Order: sequence, then structure tokens, then C-alpha cells
Amino acid sequence: MDRPRGNGHMRQPTLIPASGHPTLPHNALRRSAPSPRRESGVVLVISLIVLVALTLAGIALVRSTDTGNLISGNMAFRMAALQAVDTGVETAFSSITGSSGFAATPTIEKTITTGKYSPVLLADTAPSDGIPDLDWSGVPGTDVSGNTVRWIVERMCSDNVSAPSDLEARCSVVPNALTMSFKQGELTPSANALSVAYRVTIRVEGPKNTIVMSQSVITM
Repeated sequence: MDRPRGNGHMRQPTLIPASGHPTLPHNALRRSAPSPRRESGVVLVISLIVLVALTLAGIALVRSTDTGNLISGNMAFRMAALQAVDTGVETAFSSITGSSGFAATPTIEKTITTGKYSPVLLADTAPSDGIPDLDWSGVPGTDVSGNTVRWIVERMCSDNVSAPSDLEARCSVVPNALTMSFKQGELTPSANALSVAYRVTIRVEGPKNTIVMSQSVITM
């Protein structure tokens, strides 16, 4: 029999089975077994992470789809406004070249139901971008497929002159060509040596604050 050592406790004898190998205590086997409660906690954390990732991916997909639809809608509005520009150009051209159009009385400022005419170039200061300083709300507008078309015609002159000798000095002119084409009912090209240029500025206002600006130059 073993004698007590140290603090007086007896050392536990080691049982050796018939096979010759020592057996482990029951508490050692119990400690090495995995804890089911701990495993269930890890699975819960992983599930939450996957759920959050899937939620973020879904939100990103919805936002990208909404952005694509918004861009497509804005492009459609812009294309419709660009098509309405052609209507403004044709109307302004007829208002200049008609038998009683602006070119017939070029020194008189006029406002008609579809647009406005100035015998001189308007100021361009805020900002200097080639677009005349103008309160567009005061320019008559025409509805074209849901777009409001406004235009103004400016005779490209620094002063309101009419004498041929002054036109070359004060206006943008080009050599006149008697062979240029014209529509029936419009003024025929003049026999003067010079033709004066007219600048047409068109502004189209569409849905969702869509604004398109365009300019053309016509000589007459």
C-alpha cells in the first residue's frame, strides 16, 4: 500500500486492465467531446453574415436597376426635345424668308405668336456662351409633343442699319448668290451684292426640367 505524500492525500492507483494498457478517467473523455451548444452558436453567426451579404446584394441590384431606368428615361426626354428643335428651326426660317417676314422689314423689332425678332445682336454676358441674354419666359412658345419650343431671331448686326454701305461695316454678311434656292411664296434672293446673316436660337423645354439649346444661321 502506498504511503501518503506531501499534503497527506493518497495517490490514486492506476488500473491496468487485462490488455495491459492503462485506462483513462471518465472525466478525461468528457472533456474531449465537442460542445453541441458551442457549435450551434457558430452556425448562427455564419447564417447572420450570409443573410446580411444577401440583403446588401439585393439592395445594390435594386438601386442599379432604378438608376438604369432613370438614365433611359432622361435619354428619351432629351431625344424628344432634340426632335422638337427641328420644328423651331423650320418655323423661324419661314418667319424670316416669308413674303412678309423679318427680312422684308429687317430694321423693325417684332414679337409674333411663335417667336421673337431683334434687328441687332443681343448682349451675351452672363455667361459669354453665344446664347443671348434673354428672359425666355417672355418669348412665345409652341407646344410640340409635350415640349415647349421657343425661339428668337437676331439680325447679326451691331447697329440697326439698312443702307447697303452700312451693312458691310456693321453686319455679318456673305456675298450674295442669285442662284440660291428658295421656297415658293418666299422672298427671292435680293440683287444686292451682300446677304445679311440671321442667327436663330431655339430653346426647347421638356419634362423633368429637360432643356435643349440649338442655334442656326440663315443668310437672306
